[in-house]
Amino acid sequence: MSESRQIILDEISGERDRQYNLPGSEYDQKHTMNDWIAIAGQYLTRGADRKHIKSDYQEQRQALIKSAAVIIAALEHLDRKNQPQPAK
Repeated sequence: MSESRQIILDEISGERDRQYNLPGSEYDQKHTMNDWIAIAGQYLTRGADRKHIKSDYQEQRQALIKSAAVIIAALEHLDRKNQPQPAK
């Protein structure tokens, strides 16, 4: 793995940890897949250029890092939701 990729993955992991530790993250388990997609989409659009506003490199990069962290949260949620339940 390239050093650049590892740096990016470390940043995404750090952002995911930050998001997890925010107040209210205990309610993440109630999100639907549509909720997760909307949240990731909100971050992505923050980095997009708009008609009269151009995003700079740092804004675009931060938007992508935050979106990637939300997508990881969605995958974690999906995996937890679909784990086989132990027999009682």
